[in-house]
Amino acid sequence: MNQNKHEEQNEKHSQIKEYLDQICGQVKVKEVHNDLREELGSHLEEMIRDKKQEGYKPDEAAAYAVQQMGDPAELGKRMNKLHRHRMHWRLLAAVIMMGVIGMVLTWIYTNSSLGLGFDYSSTHLMYTSVGIMTMLFFIFFDYRKWIKWAWPIYILINVMLWITPMLAEAYGGSNRFLFLPFGISIDVTTSALWILPLAIGAIMMDRFRLVPSKQMICTYTALAALPMVLIYQISDWVRLSLFGFTALLLFGWVTRKWLYTVIAACSCGVAAVLIFLLTDEYRRFERLSVLFNLDNASKGEGYANNAIIDIVRTAGWWGNGITIPQNSPFRYYYLDFPGVMLVEVFGWSACVLLIVGIVWLVRTMIKMLPRIQETFGSIIVVSVTTVLALQLIYSAAAVTGIMPILSIRFPLIGYSSHVILEYAMIGLLLGVYRRKDTVLLSGSRTRNHTGERMILPR
Repeated sequence: MNQNKHEEQNEKHSQIKEYLDQICGQVKVKEVHNDLREELGSHLEEMIRDKKQEGYKPDEAAAYAVQQMGDPAELGKRMNKLHRHRMHWRLLAAVIMMGVIGMVLTWIYTNSSLGLGFDYSSTHLMYTSVGIMTMLFFIFFDYRKWIKWAWPIYILINVMLWITPMLAEAYGGSNRFLFLPFGISIDVTTSALWILPLAIGAIMMDRFRLVPSKQMICTYTALAALPMVLIYQISDWVRLSLFGFTALLLFGWVTRKWLYTVIAACSCGVAAVLIFLLTDEYRRFERLSVLFNLDNASKGEGYANNAIIDIVRTAGWWGNGITIPQNSPFRYYYLDFPGVMLVEVFGWSACVLLIVGIVWLVRTMIKMLPRIQETFGSIIVVSVTTVLALQLIYSAAAVTGIMPILSIRFPLIGYSSHVILEYAMIGLLLGVYRRKDTVLLSGSRTRNHTGERMILPR
């Protein structure tokens, strides 16, 4: 009798295994096979258990459950449509377009009558090419591996922040560049701005599963406060402000404690203003106050602002052409403010199109968030979108000439190695979107690409 029962159990398991094999054979993304087997198998086992209670034998109950689930080939095709990698082609096209704009502006600058040669174009082409290759790598990189390496990454970046003031020379009141052998330089604070929020989010998720508690809040505060202190020692107030805003927003997102977040933001803001006023050895406040008196500051600190205003005022709708005159008051600032060069060369119409494109790009990234159900993926979207949006908004607003001149380069368009990090983060964002339908297959429900819930048959 026991032998017959054992044989019936084996037959039941073989039926289920064969059925699940046929379903998974239709699903191209192999990384979801185990989740599908677990999810669909639990439904089969539940139906088998119900039928056994009605007096069915195990093999008969298994046959009934398989029959109720439907044709495995058809169900497998449905699962393949639901759980496959998806590329956000519109976002990718927008990023490539911005890269092309940056290359065109750099080419115009180096081929103008300024006599600068082709060094800038070739260097920017190298930066953009490396950035695009990095972006492609992160698109296909499994972003969940960040969780495993979160602590080493966090420690490494903080060590770099700590040693940079000892090794680097201050430039413009900040010593944020760490120079390595073979002519390699690392913008340490910019790297921290992009990478540390992801590392902190991964640490919190791995240790606390982002369940709000006093220990979780204290740990998050400590993890965010350490790099802020180190960035302050480097005297990079721009990156310090961006990092603080991103860390606070991410705290509110992962804890849903928005009241605490607002209180913390107000407290940090007041403390930052007091420290800024009391320790302003590089006259930053004086340079910012020039904005309120630009008419009487045509030289000195207000020179760049007045030059931008003059360029924008005289550009007209169609610009002044691709030849930049040698007597241009802004000739050595164009690479730092490519938006201003865009206005001078192509006019207000190009600026309007650029602003519309920036608004659309930011809106597209924000709209990704509700579609990302995996927790760490949503952390990446919040962090990357926040940092990129803040810099894009400032860069667009700087074209008016009434914004303070800060050390923020135009993302994806500006000239420098910063574009490599920006492309990498965009690649990480696209990688999260690519896997949005191949993670979190749990319970009896999953989501299709439109966000609708599909109840699996019972």
